[in-house]
Amino acid sequence: MKSTLKITALLAVLSFAQQASAATIRLTGSTAFRGGVHKAVVALMGGEANCKFAHGKINLSATTANQAGYEGADYTTIQGTLSGISGTSTVYCSWTGSATGISDVASGASIGFIPTSALPGSNGYTNAAITQPATENAVAQIAFSDIFQSSTSISTPALTDTQVAIIPFTWVANRLSTGFDNITAQQARALFTNGLQPKSLLTGNAAHTDYVLPLGRDNGSGTRGTMLAETKYGVFTPVQQWKIVTAGSAGSGTVTSAQLWPIGDGEGATSAGNGGYSSGSFIRTILGMSSTSGVELLDENGDSAGSGLAVTLVSCLGVGDAVTAVTNGGVRLKYEGVLYDGSNPDLIYNGLYTMWGYLHLYTNGAAAGDLLTFKNGIGTQLDNPAVLGSNGLRVTQMLVGRQFDGAVVGP
Repeated sequence: MKSTLKITALLAVLSFAQQASAATIRLTGSTAFRGGVHKAVVALMGGEANCKFAHGKINLSATTANQAGYEGADYTTIQGTLSGISGTSTVYCSWTGSATGISDVASGASIGFIPTSALPGSNGYTNAAITQPATENAVAQIAFSDIFQSSTSISTPALTDTQVAIIPFTWVANRLSTGFDNITAQQARALFTNGLQPKSLLTGNAAHTDYVLPLGRDNGSGTRGTMLAETKYGVFTPVQQWKIVTAGSAGSGTVTSAQLWPIGDGEGATSAGNGGYSSGSFIRTILGMSSTSGVELLDENGDSAGSGLAVTLVSCLGVGDAVTAVTNGGVRLKYEGVLYDGSNPDLIYNGLYTMWGYLHLYTNGAAAGDLLTFKNGIGTQLDNPAVLGSNGLRVTQMLVGRQFDGAVVGP
C-alpha cells in the first residue's frame, strides 16, 4: 500500500511539474509581419491540427475561421504544445505596430489580448473562435518590429535586438487607378509634405489634374517608419495623410470622402494630417475601393474643401496586406522603377529593391528559460521559406545589408 501511495504521489508531482513547465508567451508589435509570425507559431506547435485558435480584428470587421483569417488577424490566441517546452502552452498576440510594441515592451505596459476563455473546444483553423474583444490585459515579453529602436522615440531601456527576417514593403494605388505604375522617393516626399499633388506629378501628363492623396499608418507603425526612412522624408517628420470614408465592400465599393487626418484622432495625431491607421488591415480594405468620381475632400475640421472629385489613393503596405489589396483590385506600383511582388526575392537579396526593413525580435533584457526556447524556435522557423511564404525573406540569404533604417544598402 505504501509503495502504491508513493507511486501515486510521484505521478502527481510529475504531472504538476509538466503543467507548470507549460509556457505563456505574449507577443506584440509589427502588423506587417503578423502573418509570418502566426505561421511560425503554428509550425512550433506541430501544425494546425495540434492548435486551438481564437482571433479577431482591431477594426471590428469580420474575419473567418480559416488559415487566412487567422494569419491576417490583429489579435490571436493560440494554444498547443510548443517544440522544446512540455505541457500545453498559450501564445497570445496583440499586433498594434512596431514602435508601439517597442514602447510597450520597454515600459512594461499592459495591453489587450484575447483570453483563453474564448478558445474553442476543438483544434484546427475551421474550428477557430471568431471574437473581437481583447479583454485580458497583460505585459508582452516580445515585440516584433520592422524598425530599429533608434527609429522610435524610446531610447531607454535599450532592448535586446535579434534580427530574424527581412520585411519587404510595396506601394499600392487603389482600385481602378490608371495613368502611372511607379512612384519615386521624391514623389513620395512631395505627397507626404503637401497632402495631395496633381496626378501629373506621377504621370508626366499635364492634362492629369486630378489629385493623388497619400494614406498611411500612425506613428506607432514600423511600416510608416521604414517608408519615411527609405524615402529620406524623415522618420520623425510630421506627414499629411487622409482618413477615408467608404461605401460598400472591398472589390466593389467606392470612396465617398477623404478628410485630412484630424488632430487628436488616434496615436500621434498632434497636428493636422499627422495621424494614421493603426493597422494595415484598414488600408488594404480602402485600396480595394474605387474613387474615380464623387469624392468629397474635407479639411481637418470636417469642412468641405471640394466635392464631386476624382482622386487616386496611394499607400505603402507590407506584402501580405498588399496582396489582399491587389486581390480586391488595387494596383501594385513599382518603387524607383522596380516592381516587387513577393515572387522575386533576389531583387532584395542582391540589393536592387530597397523598400525593406529588418524584422527585429526585441526583449527587455536577455531571454531565458521557456522564453529563450520560444525565441530560438521562432528564429529557426523564420529562416524557413515554407513558413515565411510571401510575408518576408530569410535574413541569412541577404548579400547586402543596412546599418539603420533608410541607410545605404550595400555588401
